[in-house]
Amino acid sequence: MATIAPSPAARTAPALTWDVADGIATVVLDLKAQPVNVISRAVKDEFIACFAALGDDPSVKAVAFFSGKTDTFIAGADIEEFVTLSSAAEAERLSADGQDMLDRVARFPKPVAVGIHGSCLGGGFEFALASHYRVATDHPKTQIGLPEVQLGILPAAGGCQRLPRLVGARAALDMILAGKSERAARAFRLGMVDELVPPAILADITLAAAKRMAGGWRPKRKRPGGFVGFLLDGNPLGRRLVFRSARKQVLERTGGNYPAPLAALEAVEYGLKHGITEGLKREAQLFGQLAVTDVSRKLVQIFFATNQLKKDPGGLALSVQVSWAPASLAPQCLRPRSTCG
Repeated sequence: MATIAPSPAARTAPALTWDVADGIATVVLDLKAQPVNVISRAVKDEFIACFAALGDDPSVKAVAFFSGKTDTFIAGADIEEFVTLSSAAEAERLSADGQDMLDRVARFPKPVAVGIHGSCLGGGFEFALASHYRVATDHPKTQIGLPEVQLGILPAAGGCQRLPRLVGARAALDMILAGKSERAARAFRLGMVDELVPPAILADITLAAAKRMAGGWRPKRKRPGGFVGFLLDGNPLGRRLVFRSARKQVLERTGGNYPAPLAALEAVEYGLKHGITEGLKREAQLFGQLAVTDVSRKLVQIFFATNQLKKDPGGLALSVQVSWAPASLAPQCLRPRSTCG
């Protein structure tokens, strides 16, 4: 896919660039000093400032958001910041700050369409979920998901709340509890994205969607699953059965030794029972508790070790044992990634 490039008249910040044409603000995220885009505290501040400026600009009627990277949309949160957390309260505040940023996007008075090419994981997908329309390329490098449990945490910027409301509890739990990412074609079938297009026309289709929404059009989405989906996802009794079954499966797979999937399950269930506002609060609380556990710290060590091993295969011996992690989850945790969460 051709990289989205800002025009000479674009407004620039260290990570975000934007310009306005025909009522559509084209926003591009590109962390020049890093190989992939990640969400850090500095990037959050830029997001907030950018959307505040776009909200105040009467010439802006809608927003189209892209990555400036060749093969990555947003790969997740900045793990370097995550490892500096020293207390559950500090971790909870970090989650609440991310939730606040994405709540501004979700409540933004002008529609936001995102064009996704490459890795869209963790906080990157949570940003896409908060947006109002999602277009993804059908390229094999486009992978979409919430892998946070692979680091012993949970999606904590609204992922445990918005994904179940978009695709239903069953499909959301299947992804969140295993830390799965999906190829774009399956993500489209599940309803995670609204359109699937070849990379060459991603920008055109995303801009067209933004223009349609600027004119008042809104997408009409059907929850996948048909009548069975309604019985299990669409009413409290059905959801109780879904959560009971999911909890049983998690305990069978983890032996109760891996807390992140159970906490994520609680965050999803609590939000669907008490509403998204209370669900976000509980999500942040549970993230705070998980972020400082020994399990999470060890998974983060493995994450960094495998990334280093990928860079220097002959210079590092990976000796960390994951006996406390279930066999079905451990191999996914060991897959090297630039970011996660």
